[in-house]
Amino acid sequence: MRTFSFASISAREYPTVHLLNNPYIWGGVRFCVNVSEKPYSENLRMALEQRGIDWMFCPVSEEDGEPWLDSIVSALPKMLVTYKSGLKQVVHCDFGNNRSRTFVEAFHFLLKGEHLADEYKGCFNHPDNCSIGHLPALAKTEAVIQSLAGHYRV
Repeated sequence: MRTFSFASISAREYPTVHLLNNPYIWGGVRFCVNVSEKPYSENLRMALEQRGIDWMFCPVSEEDGEPWLDSIVSALPKMLVTYKSGLKQVVHCDFGNNRSRTFVEAFHFLLKGEHLADEYKGCFNHPDNCSIGHLPALAKTEAVIQSLAGHYRV
């Protein structure tokens, strides 16, 4: 789990209704991206709705070789709209350590055109950790994200 300083965004663990009640974690959040493979239960969807939290489901698997780029490309535009609106957002997977941080770091690259230092398994950051095949080579991942930046006028 990590809160980032470049935007009002954090990478977190899978929420529960109990966690949604914690104002230090979910207070003020207006958008979240679920990158876990688990869809929300009806109870959790209702709790998000009651708190005015919009969300999207972009499931990605931790299994070796499972592709993530399409889901990242799908989430980034909505994350950008939320950012430009000055709203707080959360990206979560199951534990907030790999998938969610990869999405947030891809978002940082979209905004800043440079990578965020956040060492992961001996690599500079999460998107750089392509060794298990989730993302194409870093140069291709960068090119795809940069093309979004031009399209959405970051």
